[in-house]
Amino acid sequence: MSTLKRFGVLAVVLLAGVLPAQEIQLGQPQVKGKDHVFLLSDAVDVPAGKPQDVELRFRVDDGFHINSHHPSDELLIPTVLTLQAASGYKVLGESYPAGVSFRLPIGAGETLNVYQGEFRVMLRLVVPKGESTLSGTLHYQACDNAACFPPRNLAVHVAVRGE
Repeated sequence: MSTLKRFGVLAVVLLAGVLPAQEIQLGQPQVKGKDHVFLLSDAVDVPAGKPQDVELRFRVDDGFHINSHHPSDELLIPTVLTLQAASGYKVLGESYPAGVSFRLPIGAGETLNVYQGEFRVMLRLVVPKGESTLSGTLHYQACDNAACFPPRNLAVHVAVRGE
């Protein structure tokens, strides 16, 4: 067998061993450790000691969606912001945006109520004077057109200056 043929056979054998390792499985994140949702608000200045509206802005990666706070099916995981109790803070209320209708392109084409792109959660707070941090978690489940990924908790930390 010529050297060129031996090289060709060796290349085919090596490629056959490599190809299965590069198979992409549905339901597995293509980028490990990527949450697909980010907090855009990192600091706010508000008057201290009286009720104020504070807007927290979040962004969902392009090509992904998360269920709204009121999903279209009770079996779906809603997006929920949970704040940790902090000294001097009073949470008077929270308001989530309405979701948008999203029709799945596969299967029965179910219509979901989701957040895509940027969405905002409004908080009604009384904050203490001085600098502090508002902390909590955003619980959500990111999905693309083919699969949903395991639910995640995004850590939320916002620097607050009460003036």
